[in-house]
Amino acid sequence: MMPLQNSFSLNLSVLKSQAKQRLKTIRQGNAEALLSIQRHHPKPHLLSSETIRLSDVQLGMAREFGLSSWSRLKLHVESLGEHRQLIERGSEPLDREMCTLHVRCGHGIQHKLRGAGFAGDFLPFIDPYCIGPLTSSPEFEMRRADFIQRTLLSESFETRSVEQLMADTQSMLDQIRNEHYQRLVFWVEHDNYDQLMLVRLLAFLADLPSSTRRQIELIEVDRFPGRERFIGLGQLPAEGLRLLWQQRQNLSLAKLHQARQIWQAFCASTPQPLVALLHAAQLARFPNLKNVIIRHLQELPRCGSGLSLTQTLALDVLQQADKPLAFPDLFSVYQSTEPLPFLGDLMFWALIKPLTLGTAPLMIIEPDEKSESWFNQRLVMTDQGRRCLAQQVRAELPVSWVGGMVIRPEQCWCWDHQSLNSLRFIDGRK
Repeated sequence: MMPLQNSFSLNLSVLKSQAKQRLKTIRQGNAEALLSIQRHHPKPHLLSSETIRLSDVQLGMAREFGLSSWSRLKLHVESLGEHRQLIERGSEPLDREMCTLHVRCGHGIQHKLRGAGFAGDFLPFIDPYCIGPLTSSPEFEMRRADFIQRTLLSESFETRSVEQLMADTQSMLDQIRNEHYQRLVFWVEHDNYDQLMLVRLLAFLADLPSSTRRQIELIEVDRFPGRERFIGLGQLPAEGLRLLWQQRQNLSLAKLHQARQIWQAFCASTPQPLVALLHAAQLARFPNLKNVIIRHLQELPRCGSGLSLTQTLALDVLQQADKPLAFPDLFSVYQSTEPLPFLGDLMFWALIKPLTLGTAPLMIIEPDEKSESWFNQRLVMTDQGRRCLAQQVRAELPVSWVGGMVIRPEQCWCWDHQSLNSLRFIDGRK
């Protein structure tokens, strides 16, 4: 019996069988099956149920997986198989030649790394810099801890104080600073959560003399061949993580200094430094940051409605549903519409909860006597929410932060979320 496989653990025999079956279905006149291949084929106009060949189906399938050819798909699957066999044999640790610290923003791959054959220590660096205040001031860590305690931990009924959170962050930074580790390896994805953690920690390392004596490596992933949309490293099987290890890159001191400049732009009180970065040469060293910067700026209010893109998408999901939605369902549909998924469910809740507040809320929580947890709430859109989504009224929301920019109802940067040329500063006090 063939073992169960996840969406990114592919089997070549299964893929070959599927290609033959799809060819048979297309030749029998299934228009939908033909369209699915045409959608990914470089010459779709030449394909019909009479002219299509097995090689056409295989090429279309390879491109569905994000690879340019069937031979590349075959090579990828064979490489996964080789790594799977090495895991089963209990091969020597891949990181054995150096004392290594693996850094990741969360626990998601910690146990998989161990199972995949890594022996180094693991640091889950947990601070969602993608939301909340970012500053260059000496009070930065205190402000972050206060934000996390008030906005996130309070929703989960956690009792850690601001002082404890600051101590936790200091402990994580001390571990990164520890010269016991000869090598630091950052495992990151292409989204705002990971990329902001990366530039923040590389900026931190840029100021450490020990950084010149250590090997700093990066494993950065924006796609991985599979049967579903790639969102995060936690989706991958152990053999997939081993395969990524072969693709890691060394980070130079120059790249650390560039990260420091980028981090300062995220901490700026205006959007201009980030907009300037979109056309700057140093961004070429950070290939995923262009999309991250644009998505970050889309959390600024939309000029007409006053809503961030996250809040706009959430309201749009509720409007399309036209009925109360349980929070998990709302978050799931939101994720499918999000152009660059980067929020966990609690972070998402923190960003949409303000829409339930005030004298004219845009969505309301249906009372639930069985649970007070945010995760179990049911949400419904209000008429005010519909008018706001249509940009007929402007949302009156509490003061918030987008990086280093303070968003006040009467004074903030806004744009239409489409053209950066529409960025402008609203000052209602004048």
